[in-house]
Amino acid sequence: MPSIGNKLKHLAASETSLARQVRSALVGTLFASPASLIVGALTCSFTAGTIAWASGSFALLLCSIAIHVVGILRVVCYVAYLRAGEDDVRQDKVYWERLYEIGAWLYSSLLGMLAFLTLIWVGHNVLALMASTTAIGYGAGVAARNAGRPVIAIGQLCLSTLPISLGLAFGPDPLGWILAVLIVFFVIGIMDISLQIYEVVYSALSGQQEKVEVAERFEKMARSDMLTGLDNRLAMQMRLGELLDTIDADDDLKIAVIWMDLDHFKTINDTLGHLAGDKVLIVTSQRVKAVLGDRGWLARFGGDEFVIMAKVDSTEEAQAVGEEILESVSQPVSVNDNTIEVGASLGIAVAPEHGRQSEAILKNADIALYHAKNDGGKKVRCFEPFMHEDFLMHRQIESGLKRALERNEFTLLFQPIVDIETGLTKSFEALLRWKHPELGQISPAVFIPVAENAGLIGDITKWVLREACTAAAGWPSHINVSVNISPALLKQTELPVTIIETLVNTGMVARRLELEITESVLLDKSPNTNSLLKQLQKMGLRLCLDDFGTGFSSLTYLRSWEFDTIKIDKSFTRNITESTTDQKIIKAVVQLARSLRAFTVAEGIETAEQLAGVREAGCSHVQGYYYAKPMPAVEALARIESEFVPEEGQRAAS
Repeated sequence: MPSIGNKLKHLAASETSLARQVRSALVGTLFASPASLIVGALTCSFTAGTIAWASGSFALLLCSIAIHVVGILRVVCYVAYLRAGEDDVRQDKVYWERLYEIGAWLYSSLLGMLAFLTLIWVGHNVLALMASTTAIGYGAGVAARNAGRPVIAIGQLCLSTLPISLGLAFGPDPLGWILAVLIVFFVIGIMDISLQIYEVVYSALSGQQEKVEVAERFEKMARSDMLTGLDNRLAMQMRLGELLDTIDADDDLKIAVIWMDLDHFKTINDTLGHLAGDKVLIVTSQRVKAVLGDRGWLARFGGDEFVIMAKVDSTEEAQAVGEEILESVSQPVSVNDNTIEVGASLGIAVAPEHGRQSEAILKNADIALYHAKNDGGKKVRCFEPFMHEDFLMHRQIESGLKRALERNEFTLLFQPIVDIETGLTKSFEALLRWKHPELGQISPAVFIPVAENAGLIGDITKWVLREACTAAAGWPSHINVSVNISPALLKQTELPVTIIETLVNTGMVARRLELEITESVLLDKSPNTNSLLKQLQKMGLRLCLDDFGTGFSSLTYLRSWEFDTIKIDKSFTRNITESTTDQKIIKAVVQLARSLRAFTVAEGIETAEQLAGVREAGCSHVQGYYYAKPMPAVEALARIESEFVPEEGQRAAS
């Protein structure tokens, strides 16, 4: 008894926590053996009919008819289950279980009633034996057959068998009473067997289901991005392949692939930490999904790269979708009381116009993305054929840069910065030049951005610093050298260490090295950048604000930083003789620099008229072809020696 009690408790607990797939499998066992159901129905119907005919009892006749009707209905129900679609059966498992349960309990009740009435009203031992053995055999059989749903099985066993005990208990024969008790014990034993079978089946199915769930979980993990819950690269490529296959079946269908990359995402991670970066990625994915709705699919390709796939009618529609996404993504994101400005670049390729294979369409979307980022970011660009050649050129330049230092392909030239009053050289700007073995001379305006994006600018700048300081260390102490520093390097904490090592190894004095930075660095307002610039100034290095006036100039950072030099961009000096506006701007900059005790350098001076104009405006120094083109270190030294006057050499460096 305690064993059955524990099993019944386990049954109750397992029924409430039964997994849907396990329940579905267990319900399926009810309809698993059509032969036993049909044979049992025929046997019971024949026995009931025989007892009703032999006894002549009207009550038993009604009971026999009911058994026939219910048996037929159960067979019809079974046929309907077989004809139902597999998906419909899965969705309506509870319905089919309840339908079977009602029929089974009704049928068992009728068999139990048949046995009870035969024992009470019919004084014929053979008929009583027929009714009792049929009911007991049916109860024992279904207890095993339906053990997968023990509530139904035990209900059938009790409803068909216990009425026999009740009929025997009402009889006058003491032997019948003993048999009634024995039948009760028999029912208890069969119940225990049925519950034992259920536990075995339940454990087997649960273990199998657990394996299936683990496999499904690992499969989902393999195809999902853990941070955002989006499809990952593998799932995206599979989905894209399926979408592209549909193009062959529908000539009017177009598939847009939009490759999105967040602008300056590394800066967010470096300044605010990876948790802030993760929050930006999650919010971005949510925003893109909200824009797409049911129009397309979103996947995280890796890092801060996302790929959007959508069915469109035209390239124009794809462009419009990209613009919607860009507008949504570009909204600020709040992270721990910090407001992060988010931008993105999007490249679009549309199949079949830009390719029918997933590799080709992704490659062309990536090429369009490259042009969007190359245009300054926060752009949506759709692939055009000419982009492919530009992209190949970019890759060729990038691969060439990786080997340029090893092959000694870089050269460093020096352009004089001249004192406008004396005409003597006061400093040189170090200018990097690169001659590609196949492409020839490449402008720094072309290869420097490539080096920055490829993460190569650090090694290149280290080389430039070493070459510039090595050359300048042999110059007189009043001649300085200036080196352009990429904004990307000012976000890296190792720059001061690199400069210190260079100064120590070359014997260069820190005060003679001037670092040229652009306004964009200061507008970034990065805490790391500000801290690094302060370190550089404490080391004694000079700071030069390059190309002043071409960016988003602000007097705020001029007040915050002590610049030694302010360079006036050549876009102002070029038309100084014709444009009164440019003249006024240059004069204003000169007055501002004087108030800040900074020198001014007018860039791009090529004619005597331009020189006269900047002289009149009050500039202290000039730089340009009028005095000299960029030259090798040997020629720079010769120029210095030709100008050198002993008393000049004794003066303090300007």
